Order: sequence, then structure tokens, then C-alpha cells
Amino acid sequence: MEKFYTDYNQIKVREIKAMLDDADIPCFLKNEFIQGASGEIPPHETLPEIWLVDEQWRQRAQGLVDTLERELAKASQIEWQCSTCNEVNEGQFMMCWQCQQEKPADA
Repeated sequence: MEKFYTDYNQIKVREIKAMLDDADIPCFLKNEFIQGASGEIPPHETLPEIWLVDEQWRQRAQGLVDTLERELAKASQIEWQCSTCNEVNEGQFMMCWQCQQEKPADA
């Protein structure tokens, strides 16, 4: 087994885990529920981790993660205009900062 991925953002880690599961890449999530112990043990030891069952899957898994990170970076750079109040929002915002309307799926 081999540690493959870790991040402070637990949602991103879970998204990557689901993506690997969908691709039938055998892996498991470690430290899923330990973040509450942060402070008792060093915070970096409580980060959620994805472990690959076998190293042979690393290249394929890394390719999927690289593609996801490129898409996220690209999406965060594209501004979008709110259909409710016409406010222009930065790409990383998932809702309009002015009126709290959700970002459209096609934006």
C-alpha cells in the first residue's frame, strides 16, 4: 500500500476518492474521522489521506487528479455574470456575492 494524496480540504479529498472509485482504482480513505483530535495530536497528522492498494495504479490515479486540478484551476479563472442581479463574480465563487444566487452549471 502507498499513500497517494492528502489535503487540508476534506471535501476535495472525498471528491478525489469518489473519482478513483468511479475509475475502479482500488484505494481507501485514512484519517476520515480523526480531525477532531487536532490539538491533541499535530494537525498534519490528522489530514485525510487516500491510499492506493497497489502502486501499479499510481500513474492512472495521478493522471485523473492532474486532470481534475487543471479543470478546477481553469474554472476558477473564468468570471461569470449573475442572471438575477447581473453582478460579475470571480470564477471561484459558487454563488453571487451580491444576491447569493447559485452559479449556473454552464458558467
